[in-house]
Amino acid sequence: MSELAFISPGTGGASPLARALAGSTGIRDRSGLAKLEVRRADVSALDVDAEVIPITPTRALVVCAPERTAGLLESLPGVVVDLTGALAGIEVEGAELMRRLSDIDLDALPLSGKVAGVQALVTRSGAGYAIYFAQEYGDSVVEVVRDMQEGLA
Repeated sequence: MSELAFISPGTGGASPLARALAGSTGIRDRSGLAKLEVRRADVSALDVDAEVIPITPTRALVVCAPERTAGLLESLPGVVVDLTGALAGIEVEGAELMRRLSDIDLDALPLSGKVAGVQALVTRSGAGYAIYFAQEYGDSVVEVVRDMQEGLA
């Protein structure tokens, strides 16, 4: 094997959540997006055409289309770590669902905290919430989200 295509940026590989999300409704897979963590940079000064999710004043998660990964890796300030292969992501709608999934303060987003029993980064996304977490917990997180959705139906 000459390269690790399954973790290479911009390859558009299969989502780690594909099996868990099969047949689901109301959950959007955000795992295919590139996720770059910027460290040791002034987050308030980041001026990029991508979603910037502040974590601390000097740390942020930049979420963008996979084809933009290489360019952003070169142009973003500070230390940039590609977490695309490490983080999965979903988008869900409804504050009531989020309150069932986590006790984080939804008025103070973005925040890091436990969602469905797993450490995650949560931010607003349109009418819903984007949740990013370690991809190895994908099946578990999606299962809990689907269970909580059923309870709301």
